[in-house]
Amino acid sequence: GPGSEFPGVEPGHFGVCVDSLTSDKASVPIVLEKLLEHVEMHGLYTEGLYRKSGAANRTRELRQALQTDPAAVKLENFPIHAITGVLKQWLRELPEPLMTFAQYGDFLRAVELPEKQEQLAAIYAVLEHLPEANHNSLERLIFHLVKVALLEDVNRMSPGALAIIFAPCLLRCPDNSDPLTSMKDVLKITTCVEMLIKEQMRKYKVKMEEISQLEAAESIAFRRLSLLRQNA
Repeated sequence: GPGSEFPGVEPGHFGVCVDSLTSDKASVPIVLEKLLEHVEMHGLYTEGLYRKSGAANRTRELRQALQTDPAAVKLENFPIHAITGVLKQWLRELPEPLMTFAQYGDFLRAVELPEKQEQLAAIYAVLEHLPEANHNSLERLIFHLVKVALLEDVNRMSPGALAIIFAPCLLRCPDNSDPLTSMKDVLKITTCVEMLIKEQMRKYKVKMEEISQLEAAESIAFRRLSLLRQNA
């Protein structure tokens, strides 16, 4: 992998290909997982989460610490906006964006389809072609953004707002030739990411609904059982 020409020297955790940061033990890069988990524990109720930027010096300090030894970093010592800022940096600095240069055109074409269900089906078809490390990391990130968006009433971050922030971190044009085209592309990319967040939210809500029905059914069954026992 990278850095192999200097045996014993760690390539670090920023600006490195996703697949070299994953392994059998860690299907998602440690820095990504650690930052997302912390935000999920401590940040979901923060208004303007991901929109506000943290103090530059704290962000730099955190980035440096994660670059050196992510496992040792105590994230509770950093303000939440430094943490969200470093997460966005981590995504932007990947040599190839999470949703890859190879798939860029296909994602755009998916969004250009006339009908919403077609668009979604096409987006999910493109996702299937992502390398495994990218796919796992993206899935983890989208799940995180769903958790944020589910608390929009508190944190004021809608799927649309999150998409505007994250789309440029996840997909970028292989060659920024024509600024006008790339502006149009940014809108399409944003739509693509917004649709992903909304669709996963929908699936999550369906799942939760099924679980609560199941739990209700279980508790009814359990009550019946205990009644039967009393009568036996």
